[in-house]
Amino acid sequence: MNESIDEIENIIGIKFKHTELLQKSIIHKSLLNENSNLSLESNERLEFLGDSIIQTSVSDLLYKKHPDWNEGTLSQARSKLVKQESLAKLSINLGLGKYLLISNGEQESGGRAKQSNLANAFEALVGAIFLDQGFHRAQSFVNSFMIPLDIENPTTQDLLDPKSILQIKIQKHNKSSNTGKQLKYTTTSISGKSPQQIFTVEVKMEGKLLGTGIGSKKSEAEQNAATEALNTIR
Repeated sequence: MNESIDEIENIIGIKFKHTELLQKSIIHKSLLNENSNLSLESNERLEFLGDSIIQTSVSDLLYKKHPDWNEGTLSQARSKLVKQESLAKLSINLGLGKYLLISNGEQESGGRAKQSNLANAFEALVGAIFLDQGFHRAQSFVNSFMIPLDIENPTTQDLLDPKSILQIKIQKHNKSSNTGKQLKYTTTSISGKSPQQIFTVEVKMEGKLLGTGIGSKKSEAEQNAATEALNTIR
């Protein structure tokens, strides 16, 4: 364990005063569910704290860097930067999956590579840094990742998710054609058992199939269906 802590400190460039906080940031709840005798705490509370720090840090960064952006643009940019997929990628860049303390069952189901686990680990790490080093150190850590990702001249495609972009395209078409066409997302199949389920979703308009998407969550499958639809109607 001490070796893992040292490695993480070297990766992030921060020496912890209280290494138990760093240890807690990598403890997945499954480990405690499988080993009830362990007197440890999972990283869930640190995730909650880290999420708030990330939101505040990114809000402050965008507010100061883009004085010409309105509230809506700021909100959309923040959502893109702090979404689960983005945080999971940051976690992958740091190699945090390797250090997660998870149950055997979670390990067998690919828990070290799960987007949710990786994003939560990054949030928990930020929470641990905040408690150990203070807000400004945690903010500096967050912004070191966010500044390169920040969007200088955002377009609709930069800021919105595929479902939102598709909806905007459909609304523009409706205004020009004076019709009331509506998008409909339908789950056509669910395979496997939780938490390894695979969802298949179709998006249609007036019965016409626009796109099909597959994902480990219904929301992910819907976004993938919208992406396919956008490629179809361009």
